[in-house]
Amino acid sequence: MSGLTITDNDITITVLCQDPAIAIVKTGTLNDEDQDGCSNVGETIDYTFTVTNLGNVSLSFVSVTDPLIATISGPTGDTDGDGELDVTETWEYTGTYAITQADIDTGEVVNQATAKGESPSGETVTDDSGATVSDDDPTITALCQNPAIAIVKTGIFNDEDQDGCSNVGETISYTFTVTNQGNVSLASVSVTDPLIATINGPTGDTDGDSELDLNETWTYTGDYAITQADINAGQVVNQALAEGTAPDGSIVNDDSGATINDDDPTVTTLCQNGSIALVKIGTLSDENGDGCTQVGETIVYDFIVTNTGIVDLTNVTVTDPLVTVTGGPINLVSGDTDSSTFTAIYTVTQADIDAGQVVNQATAEGTTPDGGIVRDDSGETINDDDPTITVLCQVSSMSLEKSGVFNDENGDGIPQEGETVSYTFSVTNTGTVTLYNITIDDPLPGIDIQGGPIASLDPGVTDDTTFTAIYAINDADIEAGEVINQAIVTGEDDEGTIVTDESDDPNNDDDVDNNGDGEPDDPTVTVLPNVDPEGDFEIFNGITPNGDNLNDYFVIAGIQDYSQNNVKIYNRWGVLVWETDGYGGSNGMENVFEGESNARATIRANEELPTGTYFYILSFPSDNPGKASYSGYLYINR
Repeated sequence: MSGLTITDNDITITVLCQDPAIAIVKTGTLNDEDQDGCSNVGETIDYTFTVTNLGNVSLSFVSVTDPLIATISGPTGDTDGDGELDVTETWEYTGTYAITQADIDTGEVVNQATAKGESPSGETVTDDSGATVSDDDPTITALCQNPAIAIVKTGIFNDEDQDGCSNVGETISYTFTVTNQGNVSLASVSVTDPLIATINGPTGDTDGDSELDLNETWTYTGDYAITQADINAGQVVNQALAEGTAPDGSIVNDDSGATINDDDPTVTTLCQNGSIALVKIGTLSDENGDGCTQVGETIVYDFIVTNTGIVDLTNVTVTDPLVTVTGGPINLVSGDTDSSTFTAIYTVTQADIDAGQVVNQATAEGTTPDGGIVRDDSGETINDDDPTITVLCQVSSMSLEKSGVFNDENGDGIPQEGETVSYTFSVTNTGTVTLYNITIDDPLPGIDIQGGPIASLDPGVTDDTTFTAIYAINDADIEAGEVINQAIVTGEDDEGTIVTDESDDPNNDDDVDNNGDGEPDDPTVTVLPNVDPEGDFEIFNGITPNGDNLNDYFVIAGIQDYSQNNVKIYNRWGVLVWETDGYGGSNGMENVFEGESNARATIRANEELPTGTYFYILSFPSDNPGKASYSGYLYINR
């Protein structure tokens, strides 16, 4: 029997040293489930916890906890299945952690597990995990950070006035859709556009944290007012920029495009409606102030050009086939009018006056910004394209003068039946238009008019060669001592209007205007000489004192039978130009009036009196041929 002494029988106890200790090593492996090479929310980290008994006693009630991992599986490695971590055993535990956006934003997952066990003596031992048995540093699993942003921009033209085309001041509404294309949240997100002063937004921040998260799409809006330069260009081209700040402070940006995957500028096409209008005004210049149009007078044309389109025009010109237009080319902005640059002067021709008007039309042309040509034919207003008609004054008139000369074919100085009178006709166009198909008619029975018709006669022109006539005198003419007749000239103007005039005897100054046209219409009087000089008393009222021995003096047949007489001759103004007593002498041919004054009254002696109409008074103080006095007109034709 053993004991410590001879006298006791207690068991001998040898106390052994107990040194409980535990250690945990933790490793993490990132699982790239989508194989994109970077971390994403919901991807996992697999953790392995290796627990080792570093003491000299077995440990019971061993556990592993990790604040990030709800479920830790294990252990494996309990080789003897006694539920105690023996000194010779190593146990393993596992757990999986799902990555959050906050983790990715941080760029890592930092965590630490704790192993705990109880020694046989009831002492609790613990250890914080580390990368090795000997360290207690937390496990850091680095996460890939790939910040990226994308912006999509769309533009919609607003046709505010509903005219189907763009106008200055109308707007384009832009929508900017911003998406987080990376794997981290973005702060300080902004959208800028060089054309838009005010951009509104965002909307779509669902959690209100002012960060653009991966599951969010933010929308911004802005309006742009169209300018004339935009319309001239036919489009608005612009591009927005989205920017954001990653958690690590780096800046990411993206230029806008039509889709997430392109960065092309946004092009909003604008309607281009180029057009031009030309108004043409013609003003007749009556240079001589007579109130009517003559050849050589002018028409002044003014051209008013308006840009009626919505684009500016360059190289604006005006052309007119009738005239040379001066001025230009010019540039004309949309809506502007130019009324002073382009002018032209046209000189009126006879053909214009004959037509009664000048009709012409100009054309305006301009170049649009895209190189297209717009044009317009002129009119009286912007809205019409009718040719400009300048009405010209037309006067259709003519004058006919007719002169007759007695032909004493047998040279005896006395007219006989069958001898002739030769007539000449002078036709003058006294109007402003050309006359056509001119003919002469004379109602004198037996007269033979030769020549004509005159095909055309311009204004101011006289034709005195085309028409002539011969008339054979008869007994009635001889008895009358004269042939009196009047012709009528007939023509027509360019419009077929008939124009006539009664002939005038240029040797007759009575100047009776039968038709009120301002031209005299005196019948032609051809005096027959020496009619019955030895017969009854007769006064002949025409002389042609040209030395041909025909009608060279004022014949008063039978005056020699009444020697006591007095003859006075007055001009058309009532001035006495010739006077004598005993006219005719002993044979009727002495002391006669031969067309010269004899110093009576205010007329100088022996002055040759001009062609014209005079007035005579023949008086008898005693014996007379039937009346005490005779008076009448006397015609001098030289």
